[in-house]
Amino acid sequence: MKWDLKSFVGGILIGSALFSGLAWASSSNDVALEASKIPYTYYFDGIPKSPTLDVQGILHKNTVYVPIRFVAESVGKTVMYDGKSKSIYIGKLPASKMFSKTEAVELVKKKYGQNIPANYQVEYDHDDENGHYVVHVYQQVVNNFQTGDGYTNTYGWFTINPNTGDVKSLF
Repeated sequence: MKWDLKSFVGGILIGSALFSGLAWASSSNDVALEASKIPYTYYFDGIPKSPTLDVQGILHKNTVYVPIRFVAESVGKTVMYDGKSKSIYIGKLPASKMFSKTEAVELVKKKYGQNIPANYQVEYDHDDENGHYVVHVYQQVVNNFQTGDGYTNTYGWFTINPNTGDVKSLF
């Protein structure tokens, strides 16, 4: 098949028209998020405080998200971030080593990884009534790709003691 200049230019024009809508849609979402940055005033024990303009809170779906460093420092606490465990410490550090939620997931993978099928996800789910982390090992199965109907196939539920790192199966 031989391409001529007319076909080439027509293809460029059609492609430009189709993809310009994507660029417009993505830029309009950024504008909406930026527009929701409002210079809020926060009150701590009746005393008004405002963060600097570069760290304002963001209003998203009727919830105000505030930078944690601003909140902690406003109530006189120090803030530390541990990137390895993805933990944020406000105020005093724990007296003893505690495992983070991310580390709890890794402990389950380490202990049961050889038995968990490759297509299963290992995720932190919640804390139980004793303060232990609960990790869910599962896969999402889709029965109907047109409607998205499906179910969750659970391999197991596990609790992890954040103080000792002990992993126990709930089954």
